Order: sequence, then structure tokens, then C-alpha cells
Amino acid sequence: MHDINWRLLALSALLAVTAIFQMGYTNAYPNTAIGSFRLFLNQSSEDPMTMSKSEFEWAWSALLAVYFIGFATGSIISANIADRIGRKWTLFLGTCGNLLSALIALFSIILKMSMMFGFSRLVMSLSSAISMNGLILLFQESSPNHMKGLISFNAEMAFVLTNLIGGLLGMQSILGQNLVGLIAVSIVPSSIACFLSVFLKESPKYLFLKKNDATEAGRALKFYQNIQDGEEKANVLNDLKMEREEMQNQRHGSIFDIISNQPVRRGFLLGFATMQLTASVWPVVFYSTDFLMDAGFSYEISESASTFMLFFSTLCTIVGMFIVEKFSRRWLLIGTATINIFAILGFALSAILSIYWQPLAYGCIVCLILHGGSYSVAMGPIAWFITSELVPINFRAVSQSLVLGLNHTVALILSFLTFPLYKTIGPITLVIFFVIPGAVCILMLILYLPETKDRHINDIVEKLKDAKAKQKQSRAEANEEESHGMNKLEA
Repeated sequence: MHDINWRLLALSALLAVTAIFQMGYTNAYPNTAIGSFRLFLNQSSEDPMTMSKSEFEWAWSALLAVYFIGFATGSIISANIADRIGRKWTLFLGTCGNLLSALIALFSIILKMSMMFGFSRLVMSLSSAISMNGLILLFQESSPNHMKGLISFNAEMAFVLTNLIGGLLGMQSILGQNLVGLIAVSIVPSSIACFLSVFLKESPKYLFLKKNDATEAGRALKFYQNIQDGEEKANVLNDLKMEREEMQNQRHGSIFDIISNQPVRRGFLLGFATMQLTASVWPVVFYSTDFLMDAGFSYEISESASTFMLFFSTLCTIVGMFIVEKFSRRWLLIGTATINIFAILGFALSAILSIYWQPLAYGCIVCLILHGGSYSVAMGPIAWFITSELVPINFRAVSQSLVLGLNHTVALILSFLTFPLYKTIGPITLVIFFVIPGAVCILMLILYLPETKDRHINDIVEKLKDAKAKQKQSRAEANEEESHGMNKLEA
């Protein structure tokens, strides 16, 4: 049984909350403060207070969907940034962008400029992708194997916690009617993140494998893992040497290399399938209050139910942190993803059938809470870091960024269309967009996803090889041994 490094856990938690605050907070308060934003859009239009209900739905959907454009772009460019300037400075760059976006958003509300608010969301999402990728890579590569899952949970914990804070403060009874105060809140944690990230050490894996600097890697190990014993440090560095030897036998991380390398390609596709399972969280975070109102609930009940869902999600993330290193990573992911898909299906059916018998609408609230809980206890957190556990370090930054970029490109389309189509054709929209694709992704995971908990990357890559690839490798090794034997005989 390994000891938990509480200092590392606390450091990663503090950085996660402050670095991710802008991302989670600004995506949650529009849900509960939707009434104030409706007024803001009306006041900032060319002809104030003339926006129709349909015009608002499309404009609001487009304004929120801007997030996905920025995040997808940021995810793609963050790979090159992370490999060039390192994980630490990637995190710093992203947090500075988050702070800038909060200031732009604040002035957009003061000046009543909706386009400026949309630009602030673009800057926020671009920066959030960079800081999120930097954060995940930094702590995945700096944590001991027995704490990787626990440490990586901090990113999801921060996301749901800041969602909760955003949902709470966005309520009409708190700051929902004061958009200036609501937005100004995010300036403080973003400033703290910028300050803290300057004093971090670079990832020991990045220093050793990318920069070939064993001395600085040793110092980074001491900083993150408190390794002071010479023998223990040597063992960790020997593991890194094994990984470097494996890297030397592989091509390096371009998109073509990912596609042409069978186990890396499979790891990438499994990471993408896992992230696609999380796509339904965005309509829930953005629109759940409005969806519940459509099911017949008052604004107050809908607002309270959405906020309670975020509170329950936070509690589930705490539970997930305790179980992620005790149970199979694979089956935690598959099990919670299955519950999550059934929760979406249950929400859609409850909303449809409530037309015929109104009490069935309460099924929407139950399924909403179940969706948030199943997402947060394992599926969401694991989805954010599973790609980095499935591919070697020379493919890791590119794979991680591509998975997030592609995921948010798909989420852009789905989130933009979900709100207006839900208003047009009803809850069946959720089944078409999330239930059917989600079932396909779960089937892929059942068939191909290997266990990653406490496994060395070389073992995981071996598991990802298909039967034909393994046979080909075995034949190559046999031919090599035969050739070596013949050379000995000739000698």
C-alpha cells in the first residue's frame, strides 16, 4: 500500500481550482442567470428590447457555442506549445489568458456590448484549453503511478466545484441580477493561478525525456514527489530511461504518426470515444434550467434543481477521488458511462410522457441529478486523462490536444443545435444527439479498452496491439533470433 503525498495532492487541487475556475464558472452561471442575460442581450441589440423569443434562442445558443470554437482551437495548438515551452509555462500562459478574458467580460457588461461578451468567451475558451492541457500533462507526468488517477481527478473536481459556484452565484437571489458582480468574482482565482504557476517546477518526465536533463528532472522529482533518497530517485529515473528507449523505437508525435502506429491509433480513438461520452454535460450545464421549465416546473424550482444537481455532482467527485485508485479504471468508466446514457434517455422519456401525465415530469429532475452524479463520480474525470494513459509520451501532447479539439468541435455542433431543436422537435433531440452515439462509444470501450490503473505505458501499448500486429511482431522477433543463430553458426 503506497502512502499518499498530501502536499502534492493539495498543490494540484489548489492549482486545478484556480486554473480551471474561469472555465467552469463562466459555463455555469449563464444557466441560472439566464433571465438577466436575456435582458442583457435585449439591451445590447441594435433595437433595444425588440428581440423575439426565437431570436433570443438562436442568439443565446450561438453565444454559448463560441466556447467550443475557442476550446477546440486552443486544444490543437496547445500540443505544440506544451512540447516547445514545457508543461509549466503552458499552464502559466493559459491562466494569464483566463484573467484577460474575465476583464474583457466585465467591461462588456458595463458597456452593454454582447459581441464583446462573445469575444470574452472566445478568449476564455482558448485559454482554458491551453491551461487545462498544461495542467493535465504537468501532473500526469509529475505524479507517482499510484496517485495518477487521484491527482487527475482534481481537474474534474475543480470543474464541477466551479460549476457549482457559478450556478449558485448565478441564482436570482444571490448575484444573478448583478452581472457585473457575477463576472468580477472570477478575476481573483485567475490572478492566483497566474501567480502560483510561476513557482512550479517543470514536469520531470518532460525534463528527462524531452530535454535530456537528468539533473533538473531529479530536482523536479524532489519538488513534486519529495523523493530525497538516492536509491528511490535512481529507480524512478531508470523507469524513465526504459520509457526513453521505447520512444527511440517509435516515430514522433505528428498526426500521420498517430494514424500509422496501430496501438497509438487505437489509444487515440479510445480516448476520443471516451471524451464523446461527456458531450451531453454541456447542454445540461447550459440549458437544464430552461429544459425543466419546458417540463412544467416554475423558474424557482428549475433553478434550484439545476443548482442541486451541481452540488450533488461535487459530492460525487469527492467520492470518485477515493475510489479511482481502488477499483478497475476500465470498469469504473464503462459502468458510470452506461448509467449516464440511461439517465439522458430517462430525462427525454420523462419529458415526453409528462405531456400525458404531469407527475412523470419529476423523472426529469431525478434523471438530471443521476446524470450529473454518474458523470462526476468517474466518467467525466477519467475521460479527461485517459488519453494520456493510453499513449506514450512522444504522442501524448498531440493525442491529448487532438482528442479535446475534435471532441469540442463535435460538442460545438451539438450544443449549438440542441437548444433550438429541443424547442422545435422536443426531448427526442437528446436521444438522437447523445443516447445513440453514446451507446456506440460504450461498445467500443467494452471491446477494446485495456486496464490502465497502475500499468506501465509499455504494458498498455502491448495490450492495444491487435492479434495481427502481435503475430507480425512475434514473426519479426523469431526471424531476428534465427538470423542471429545462423550468424553464430557461420562464425
